[in-house]
Amino acid sequence: MIPRRLFRPVLFLAVLAVISCLFTPAGTAAPPAGRPDPFPSEVGPERPDTGRRTIAPDPITNLGAPISSLTVMEGTVGRTPDGRDVVYAVPAGENANLNVVDVHSRQLLHTVPLPGAAGAWGIVIASDGRLYVGTYPNARLYRFDPVTAVVTDLGRPITGESFIYGLTADGNGNVYGGTYPNAHAFKYDAATAQVTDYGSLDPVQQYARSTVYDPDHNALFVGIATPVAKLLRIDLATGAIQNVTPASLVGGEIVDLDYASGRVFANVSGKLTVVDAVTFEQVKFTDAATGGLVLTYPLAARGVSGGGPGGVYFTTATTLNLMRYDLDTNTVGTVTNPPLRMTRGAAIGYGWVTENGQQILYGLTGNYSGGTFRYDPVARTLAQWSSPFQYVPVALQHAIADPATGRVYVNAYLNGSTSYYDPATGKATVTARQGQVEGWSWGTGSKMWVGIYPYGRLQQWDTALPESPTNPKVLFSLVDSDHQNRPFAVVPSGNSVYVGTTPGYGEYGGAITVYDVPSNTHKVYRHLVPDQSIASLLPVGTDVWAGSAIEGGQGTEPRATEAHLIKVDPATGAVTADVVPVPGAASINELTIGPDGNIWGLADGNVFVANKTTGAILRTYTVFSGRLTGHDGALSWRDGYLYGVSGGRLFVLDGLSGTSTILRDHGLNRLTEGPDGTYYSLLRLDGWTIPTNLASYKPPVDPCPKSDVRTNVWTGNINSHVLNRFLEYGCTLTDVLPDAEAEWPSHGAYVVAVDRKLRTLERAGQVEYWEGILIRFAAAISNVGR
Repeated sequence: MIPRRLFRPVLFLAVLAVISCLFTPAGTAAPPAGRPDPFPSEVGPERPDTGRRTIAPDPITNLGAPISSLTVMEGTVGRTPDGRDVVYAVPAGENANLNVVDVHSRQLLHTVPLPGAAGAWGIVIASDGRLYVGTYPNARLYRFDPVTAVVTDLGRPITGESFIYGLTADGNGNVYGGTYPNAHAFKYDAATAQVTDYGSLDPVQQYARSTVYDPDHNALFVGIATPVAKLLRIDLATGAIQNVTPASLVGGEIVDLDYASGRVFANVSGKLTVVDAVTFEQVKFTDAATGGLVLTYPLAARGVSGGGPGGVYFTTATTLNLMRYDLDTNTVGTVTNPPLRMTRGAAIGYGWVTENGQQILYGLTGNYSGGTFRYDPVARTLAQWSSPFQYVPVALQHAIADPATGRVYVNAYLNGSTSYYDPATGKATVTARQGQVEGWSWGTGSKMWVGIYPYGRLQQWDTALPESPTNPKVLFSLVDSDHQNRPFAVVPSGNSVYVGTTPGYGEYGGAITVYDVPSNTHKVYRHLVPDQSIASLLPVGTDVWAGSAIEGGQGTEPRATEAHLIKVDPATGAVTADVVPVPGAASINELTIGPDGNIWGLADGNVFVANKTTGAILRTYTVFSGRLTGHDGALSWRDGYLYGVSGGRLFVLDGLSGTSTILRDHGLNRLTEGPDGTYYSLLRLDGWTIPTNLASYKPPVDPCPKSDVRTNVWTGNINSHVLNRFLEYGCTLTDVLPDAEAEWPSHGAYVVAVDRKLRTLERAGQVEYWEGILIRFAAAISNVGR
């Protein structure tokens, strides 16, 4: 019952409301002039980029490097002019350093910066004793002179390349190598400092992954990688290029090449393969364990050593036993019985050292511990230790906050190390090695679901238990069975874990894998979006929405032109809806459910809103322009605001108006929220090329927690049809109106309170007069206080 003293004013307002409705389509409210309608009821055009600005000072806090570790791709052994026998390696890190260690005193002699390099896949000693290093991601060639201990930057041999692979040297001090991503081979002439480019060696495959010089025929062999291993030969006198791949050679990549006694030794997808350097036929050799002739042998090493007493040496797969290939008898076997085993990992570099007139094999083992060995082929003894290479802040790959403890777990790129940062102490603690994490999510309690590259692996990790052979526990691997290797999206829901992957090297066609937790079984649905990867997943009811990325496996060029949003039945793999949310976008990096119950997604630099049943696109807001890869993006809702990190930027988008603000415009990757509301991201320091640090961002204090973010302003049970919006940070129009849920002494008291507040808002210009009329009318006919 409306109080008598309010009857006439309310009646007047009702009449005005009816008149207003005569000029407004049913069910909508006329927006005020100059303010876009952020939630239209029908599909509309892309929204303009409004209100974007960069805010200073820097809003993030640098928390330092949480992981310092050692990652060595390849090393070699040599002798300095003063007679020291040394091992050379380049631990991966920002502005990586060349490390020089004396193998006898086991002392670190030099750490020499390689400006701009993050690591090295190529390292070789030339015939004049100088060391050459080929690096990534700057694809530069550096030369170290052991006389002066000075490094010279020789520049980028091939313009446009980002990796140098597989350096080798001839007898005249010249150096050769391969490149990525255009599979060039090149020669660096030490006398003239001139580069000879042998051109891009394959029209499709992108990796010239390995090279070796044949001193007997003045030729260069080059191994091409993914999806089909090829062996090429370049006649260095004429420049003629031959494809000499034996018909019997089977594999996806030739990772390493070495030469000894007229034979080319190749690491073909983890198998030792030997090719005759003249006939180019694959050589059959004897497996000493069985006595049978074989064409391949399991190999886990950066190729084989140079020829020495007894032949060439390497480590075998699985067991890491030290093996010998006898060049005289073409026989492979262990060096002793029982075998000698490398305890620190596979061999990643070799060199023969003369001691007391006898040749001794030294080398490096394992990528992560500085493992070093000495093998005496006469005494058949093996000594092993860790060389004191310099540990450095490692490139970070992923981050996730524990919603219970607040710890922030971070994982290292390539190295695979994991540590957690404790906000309470500000300290980082090393924990279980995971492998390279592409996607992870929390399960129940302290358990985590983790997706690992390059195996396409899903594993479960209980963070409360110590590391063991079953913790983390491997659940399945897709790299061999289904040619999937990067699990970008790992999303648990109910009794299932959904995994979205990219295909393997040189492959097209990602997949969604459905892992059933109770039965420990999984189904793989591939090629749901032709030629595209699956970059993001969102379970909704009994279906799963997936966002694609146009990229295929590494080493491929995209065939598709724009990313798709698809709806999938996880029981059958059937695609029941397929839309393109943002025409021309290369990837849909993240999907989430918004406060309005719709799907909100990130496609390149655009935030889109889609109907969760049909996928129909309702709105699109452009935050920034630019194409991104499938792993580059994260979204997080916070009381009506959508925070995101993508393209290096930290941004926030008002979920009601669609207005976006770029809080930081560079240097960030990933986004995770701690239980206290603090956001964490990976930080690339200014002037650096890789993210090595953890950073935090504390959003402003929300003066209106648990905001009412419904599209329209409601007064109790009545929709006023006035668009709700944030009047200031954290507080919507509905928030600042008198609380309809409070205990009111009477309905009239509530209506009067609403009227008074609206007068204040109208005077401040925060509410239009016609909006106030509709809200007052809604309050008057509501059930509040009745």
